[in-house]
Amino acid sequence: MGPLLVTGFERFDVHRLNPSEEVVKALPAGGDLRTSVLPVAFRRAAALLEALLEEARPRAVLMLGLHAGPEIRLERLARNRDDADACDEDGERRPAAAISAAGPVTYPSTLPLDAFARALTDAGLPWTWSDDAGGFLCNHVFYRAREWVERLGLAIPCGFVHLPPFDALPFERQVRAVTACVDRLGR
Repeated sequence: MGPLLVTGFERFDVHRLNPSEEVVKALPAGGDLRTSVLPVAFRRAAALLEALLEEARPRAVLMLGLHAGPEIRLERLARNRDDADACDEDGERRPAAAISAAGPVTYPSTLPLDAFARALTDAGLPWTWSDDAGGFLCNHVFYRAREWVERLGLAIPCGFVHLPPFDALPFERQVRAVTACVDRLGR
């Protein structure tokens, strides 16, 4: 079976640092752990993610992104909807557009979210549940990855976790949080 794949996103817009990028770069990649930083562009992010999935045939996929809140958000659902007023870094804007014309309305996360929640609680890290990964790139890649898993009929953990800005939760604590989640996936 393939490696555990962990992705984050490049910095974008007003965010000088994207915690998901910095945390992914801090993980000890190699061996059974593969990491990648995705561009903040709908087409390029989806293409790179699919190439990574096809090449690595991962045994689990943990995707990370940035949100403005003060805690780590464990995302339960990917929605078949791009709905963002903001343009991506290629200037593309997708207000109220289906991601997949024939796809289901939602895909549930298949990550062990309850185990993630226990690990974060045990480590004294702030977290919350979320049923909405937003309408921008985070939800887009979450949906595309789950669609890929379903298309191939794989029974692998796959989902998304949002990280807060570093002023809400310092870098070291975010690395600890993601490492705890990776450990629950059996690094």
